[in-house]
Amino acid sequence: MECDDWGVGGGDMNAVPDGVVQHILSMLSNVRDVAACACVCRRWRDCVPYLPALFFPRNAFDAAAVGGGAADEAIGRMVAAVSRLRELVIYCPFSMARLPAWLAMRSASLRVLELRMDAAADKEAAGGGHLDCVALATGLEELRLWGVLMTNAPAWGRLQHLRVLEIVGAPLRDTAITETVAACPNLTDLSLLGCDCSGDVSIQLSMLQRCRLDFLGGGNCSLLLSAPRLESLEAQGFTWISLRGGHNLRRLSIAKSTGAEGV
Repeated sequence: MECDDWGVGGGDMNAVPDGVVQHILSMLSNVRDVAACACVCRRWRDCVPYLPALFFPRNAFDAAAVGGGAADEAIGRMVAAVSRLRELVIYCPFSMARLPAWLAMRSASLRVLELRMDAAADKEAAGGGHLDCVALATGLEELRLWGVLMTNAPAWGRLQHLRVLEIVGAPLRDTAITETVAACPNLTDLSLLGCDCSGDVSIQLSMLQRCRLDFLGGGNCSLLLSAPRLESLEAQGFTWISLRGGHNLRRLSIAKSTGAEGV
């Protein structure tokens, strides 16, 4: 099926250059919009491999599709179809066991990854070693995880290209934080928000410029932060904070929930 005259000003979509069509469709990311456009005609469907991003909202699939595994199959097909995928955002329920295959398919091009782990269909797996597969995306620059269970540091090796790491609403162990951050030595932005942690957190990042740490719990967590290029620091929930190399600091915000505080 070709894109025939739609009767809009007497124009013909076939007269629009391929590059223009690809540019217009590249602004889409919501998978529902992508699927609808792919059904319009063959020419539009042929533009799908050039899409830079895929966004799966929480309501992308109905409960029956999620429970029957059809949602995972659909995610896999779309990831396979977009050969130049740079950004993958999954908020809908999915199987953690399928994540390694999806990342492996687009490991060369993927730059931004965002996952809502609290929506994972197999929540038990979220605390296991399935996050190790993030290391497959060696060129990853931004990583955002919601609701992940990180009692042990994932085996990421060294994510040299990662610049932004954000973890939201996660139970963490102090050693897991230290080891996870150490695997991302070139971070410029670090955010750990609404995380439950206690103990001694040590963060050493020579490139870090912006840091947001919002910890929950009984206020029995201390922070040792070494970041010579740090410009902005927001910290909450720590009883004791030590900052080394804050000569470039421009913005500082410190709050506490319980306990004494030392800086």
